[in-house]
Amino acid sequence: MVRWDFQNLLLTVQRLNYLFLHKEFIYQHLQRLKNGNRESFRLIYNQYHKQIYYYCLKLIRQDTVAEEATADVFIKLWEKRHIIDPDSPFSPLLYKIAKDIAYNYLKKIAANDRLKQVFLNNFPVGHYKDGEAILIETEAMEAIQTVVEKLPPKRREIYKLRYFEGMNNQAIAQQLNLSVNTVREQLARARRFLREHHSLSENSLLLFLLFFS
Repeated sequence: MVRWDFQNLLLTVQRLNYLFLHKEFIYQHLQRLKNGNRESFRLIYNQYHKQIYYYCLKLIRQDTVAEEATADVFIKLWEKRHIIDPDSPFSPLLYKIAKDIAYNYLKKIAANDRLKQVFLNNFPVGHYKDGEAILIETEAMEAIQTVVEKLPPKRREIYKLRYFEGMNNQAIAQQLNLSVNTVREQLARARRFLREHHSLSENSLLLFLLFFS
């Protein structure tokens, strides 16, 4: 029992020493990076590249685009190196840059039919999402629903049947005793209203463009 406890204690001390040395190692290179040291930049890149790539991939769902986004993250880090504070946690800053850049790529995907379809194929409704993605989607959906409630009653009903209940235009027309053209026109007006509604946050607007346009 004593021997086992001693071994565990030794392993704990070794882990603590490693964490301390690693933290000090990163701290020193962040200081040098802030001052424009390219060797330290390369070291930070090697240290964080893989996890930033997988983070971008979780958001963008396309390998090549995630690689481009990851490269942009480190370019932005180099350009903005003066904002690095070695005394503050570094990962949150890096992930904030990655999130902003990933969302910019998602905007491009939303504007490109081919890329949009690839995204949807790789990120279908009901697919596993990490906690952050679920939070973003939930907040976005709540914001979208708030704006939808501002539509005229009949247009709001048509919109909800189409996008919240998944009915096609023909089924909606039959249920509401309308022509298919009327349904199509009302949906177009509803989408235009949501697209132009400036109270939607960036995340909400992005989700709308991806899934409801």
